[in-house]
Amino acid sequence: MTDATTDAAADRGHDLADGQVPDAGRLVDLEAIRALAIAYAGAVDDADWVRWQALFTPDARIDYSSSGGIIGDPAEVGAWMPGAMSIFTWTMHSIYTHEIHFTGPDRAVGKVHLFNRNGVEWEGAAEILDIGGFYRDEYVRVGDTWRFASRVEDTVYVDGGGFAAMLRDLIAKQA
Repeated sequence: MTDATTDAAADRGHDLADGQVPDAGRLVDLEAIRALAIAYAGAVDDADWVRWQALFTPDARIDYSSSGGIIGDPAEVGAWMPGAMSIFTWTMHSIYTHEIHFTGPDRAVGKVHLFNRNGVEWEGAAEILDIGGFYRDEYVRVGDTWRFASRVEDTVYVDGGGFAAMLRDLIAKQA
Protein backbone atom coordinates (compact mmCIF):
# COMPACT_ATOMS: atom_id res chain seq x y z
CA MET A 1 0.00 0.00 0.00
CA THR A 2 1.34 3.43 -0.91
CA ASP A 3 1.74 6.26 1.55
CA ALA A 4 -1.01 8.18 -0.28
CA THR A 5 -3.41 5.25 0.18
CA THR A 6 -2.46 4.94 3.83
CA ASP A 7 -2.93 8.69 4.35
CA ALA A 8 -6.32 8.65 2.59
CA ALA A 9 -7.56 5.84 4.83
CA ALA A 10 -6.23 7.60 7.94
CA ASP A 11 -7.93 10.85 6.91
CA ARG A 12 -11.27 9.02 6.91
CA GLY A 13 -10.81 7.91 10.49
CA HIS A 14 -10.77 4.17 10.97
CA ASP A 15 -12.24 3.39 7.57
CA LEU A 16 -10.78 1.25 4.83
CA ALA A 17 -9.95 2.61 1.41
CA ASP A 18 -12.17 1.17 -1.34
CA GLY A 19 -10.87 -2.28 -2.16
CA GLN A 20 -8.38 -2.37 0.72
CA VAL A 21 -8.01 -5.77 2.38
CA PRO A 22 -9.07 -5.43 6.02
CA ASP A 23 -7.23 -7.11 8.83
CA ALA A 24 -8.78 -10.19 10.45
CA GLY A 25 -10.41 -8.18 13.25
CA ARG A 26 -12.12 -5.83 10.80
CA LEU A 27 -13.31 -8.79 8.71
CA VAL A 28 -15.01 -10.15 11.81
CA ASP A 29 -16.59 -6.72 12.47
CA LEU A 30 -17.81 -6.45 8.88
CA GLU A 31 -19.40 -9.89 9.03
CA ALA A 32 -21.02 -9.17 12.42
CA ILE A 33 -22.57 -5.94 11.10
CA ARG A 34 -23.84 -7.72 7.98
CA ALA A 35 -25.29 -10.45 10.20
CA LEU A 36 -27.02 -7.73 12.27
CA ALA A 37 -28.72 -6.38 9.14
CA ILE A 38 -29.82 -9.90 8.13
CA ALA A 39 -31.11 -10.57 11.65
CA TYR A 40 -33.19 -7.38 11.38
CA ALA A 41 -34.88 -8.64 8.20
CA GLY A 42 -35.48 -12.03 9.78
CA ALA A 43 -36.96 -10.56 12.95
CA VAL A 44 -39.39 -8.42 10.92
CA ASP A 45 -40.46 -11.32 8.71
CA ASP A 46 -40.90 -13.57 11.76
CA ALA A 47 -42.77 -10.80 13.63
CA ASP A 48 -40.35 -11.41 16.51
CA TRP A 49 -40.49 -7.98 18.10
CA VAL A 50 -38.47 -8.96 21.16
CA ARG A 51 -35.61 -10.08 18.90
CA TRP A 52 -36.11 -6.99 16.70
CA GLN A 53 -35.86 -4.58 19.65
CA ALA A 54 -32.73 -6.32 21.00
CA LEU A 55 -30.88 -5.49 17.75
CA PHE A 56 -30.83 -1.79 18.75
CA THR A 57 -29.26 0.14 21.58
CA PRO A 58 -32.02 1.31 23.98
CA ASP A 59 -31.51 4.94 22.92
CA ALA A 60 -31.30 4.26 19.17
CA ARG A 61 -33.23 6.47 16.77
CA ILE A 62 -35.45 4.66 14.26
CA ASP A 63 -37.10 6.61 11.45
CA TYR A 64 -39.67 4.94 9.20
CA SER A 65 -41.39 8.20 8.24
CA SER A 66 -40.44 7.99 4.55
CA SER A 67 -42.65 4.89 4.21
CA GLY A 68 -45.55 6.22 6.28
CA GLY A 69 -44.25 5.02 9.64
CA ILE A 70 -43.13 6.67 12.84
CA ILE A 71 -39.92 7.98 14.38
CA GLY A 72 -38.89 6.85 17.84
CA ASP A 73 -36.64 4.76 20.03
CA PRO A 74 -36.73 0.95 19.97
CA ALA A 75 -39.34 0.70 22.74
CA GLU A 76 -41.69 3.18 21.01
CA VAL A 77 -41.27 1.73 17.54
CA GLY A 78 -41.30 -1.82 18.90
CA ALA A 79 -44.71 -1.16 20.49
CA TRP A 80 -45.99 0.26 17.18
CA MET A 81 -44.64 -2.48 14.88
CA PRO A 82 -47.07 -5.34 15.66
CA GLY A 83 -50.10 -3.22 14.78
CA ALA A 84 -48.47 -1.59 11.78
CA MET A 85 -47.32 -4.90 10.34
CA SER A 86 -50.56 -6.78 11.10
CA ILE A 87 -52.12 -5.63 7.83
CA PHE A 88 -49.70 -7.84 5.89
CA THR A 89 -50.55 -11.48 5.24
CA TRP A 90 -46.84 -12.18 4.67
CA THR A 91 -43.58 -10.24 4.36
CA MET A 92 -40.22 -10.82 2.68
CA HIS A 93 -37.58 -8.27 3.63
CA SER A 94 -34.43 -8.43 1.52
CA ILE A 95 -31.23 -6.44 1.91
CA TYR A 96 -28.25 -6.16 -0.39
CA THR A 97 -25.38 -3.91 -1.51
CA HIS A 98 -24.29 -3.21 2.06
CA GLU A 99 -21.61 -0.52 2.38
CA ILE A 100 -20.00 -0.18 5.80
CA HIS A 101 -17.55 2.53 6.84
CA PHE A 102 -15.84 2.54 10.22
CA THR A 103 -15.77 5.87 12.05
CA GLY A 104 -13.93 4.61 15.11
CA PRO A 105 -12.81 1.35 16.69
CA ASP A 106 -16.35 0.61 17.92
CA ARG A 107 -18.50 2.69 15.57
CA ALA A 108 -19.51 2.49 11.94
CA VAL A 109 -22.04 3.87 9.47
CA GLY A 110 -23.67 1.98 6.66
CA LYS A 111 -26.01 2.14 3.73
CA VAL A 112 -27.90 -0.96 2.66
CA HIS A 113 -30.36 -1.35 -0.20
CA LEU A 114 -33.74 -2.74 0.78
CA PHE A 115 -36.48 -4.50 -1.13
CA ASN A 116 -39.56 -5.35 0.90
CA ARG A 117 -42.26 -7.45 -0.76
CA ASN A 118 -45.44 -7.80 1.25
CA GLY A 119 -48.78 -9.52 0.77
CA VAL A 120 -51.88 -7.57 1.72
CA GLU A 121 -55.65 -8.00 1.44
CA TRP A 122 -57.05 -4.66 0.25
CA GLU A 123 -60.67 -3.97 -0.62
CA GLY A 124 -61.39 -7.69 -0.94
CA ALA A 125 -58.46 -8.56 -3.18
CA ALA A 126 -55.00 -10.00 -2.60
CA GLU A 127 -52.27 -7.54 -3.57
CA ILE A 128 -48.51 -7.33 -3.49
CA LEU A 129 -46.87 -4.23 -2.06
CA ASP A 130 -43.25 -3.58 -3.01
CA ILE A 131 -41.12 -1.02 -1.21
CA GLY A 132 -37.58 -0.22 -2.31
CA GLY A 133 -35.01 2.13 -0.91
CA PHE A 134 -32.12 2.35 1.51
CA TYR A 135 -31.45 1.99 5.18
CA ARG A 136 -28.94 4.53 6.47
CA ASP A 137 -27.50 3.07 9.63
CA GLU A 138 -25.20 3.86 12.51
CA TYR A 139 -23.69 0.88 14.31
CA VAL A 140 -22.01 0.64 17.68
CA ARG A 141 -20.17 -2.22 19.34
CA VAL A 142 -21.67 -3.08 22.72
CA GLY A 143 -19.43 -5.60 24.43
CA ASP A 144 -18.87 -8.35 21.89
CA THR A 145 -21.89 -7.52 19.71
CA TRP A 146 -22.74 -4.85 17.15
CA ARG A 147 -26.07 -3.02 17.49
CA PHE A 148 -27.96 -0.35 15.57
CA ALA A 149 -27.51 3.09 17.10
CA SER A 150 -29.70 4.55 14.35
CA ARG A 151 -31.69 3.26 11.39
CA VAL A 152 -33.35 5.62 8.91
CA GLU A 153 -35.38 4.21 6.04
CA ASP A 154 -35.19 6.26 2.84
CA THR A 155 -38.01 4.99 0.65
CA VAL A 156 -37.36 5.38 -3.08
CA TYR A 157 -40.51 3.73 -4.42
CA VAL A 158 -43.78 2.13 -3.38
CA ASP A 159 -45.37 -0.10 -6.00
CA GLY A 160 -48.40 -2.35 -6.18
CA GLY A 161 -52.17 -2.02 -6.39
CA GLY A 162 -54.74 0.01 -4.49
CA PHE A 163 -53.01 -0.35 -1.14
CA ALA A 164 -49.75 1.00 -2.63
CA ALA A 165 -51.66 3.96 -4.11
CA MET A 166 -53.20 4.72 -0.70
CA LEU A 167 -49.79 4.45 0.97
CA ARG A 168 -48.15 6.75 -1.61
CA ASP A 169 -50.90 9.33 -0.96
CA LEU A 170 -50.36 9.04 2.81
CA ILE A 171 -46.60 9.49 2.42
CA ALA A 172 -47.09 12.53 0.15
CA LYS A 173 -49.40 14.15 2.73
CA GLN A 174 -46.83 13.59 5.50
CA ALA A 175 -43.96 15.12 3.46
